[in-house]
Amino acid sequence: MSEVRAFQIEQEVTIAAPPARVFDALTKEVSAWWGLPHMYAEDARDIILEPRVGGRFYEDWGNGEGALYAIVTIARRPERLRMSGSMGMRGAVAGVIEITLTPKGAGTVVRLSHRVVGEVTEETESGYREGWRGLFAERLKAFVEKGVRSGLKR
Repeated sequence: MSEVRAFQIEQEVTIAAPPARVFDALTKEVSAWWGLPHMYAEDARDIILEPRVGGRFYEDWGNGEGALYAIVTIARRPERLRMSGSMGMRGAVAGVIEITLTPKGAGTVVRLSHRVVGEVTEETESGYREGWRGLFAERLKAFVEKGVRSGLKR
């Protein structure tokens, strides 16, 4: 039987764009910067985040198939998203992902908080910590600031 444990990841990155632009990249252009190895299926058609209460964050495989990452529980454009879900972790896992966007000069401070409890290992925590850093501090930042598309290859 797996051990039940908890972890919390707190990260922040400053992106040289206003909060509305960063929020749109987070919600309307996810596939441009989110991709392998942070997916279930290599042949996913799209990654979708519906920025409304009850909206889904999921991989679309076509024909009604896919993988659900989380459900949106708070949406306030352009300053805050909160989602609940396993975010791809196996086993019995509950997680809350909160993303806040705060203006700072001409840019935006993006803060990520990911709290998890369930059948998770230290390796899981380490993988998610590095995964979030890569997704936000590298991929999202490069997409918003320079137009670099490092996400889903279609």
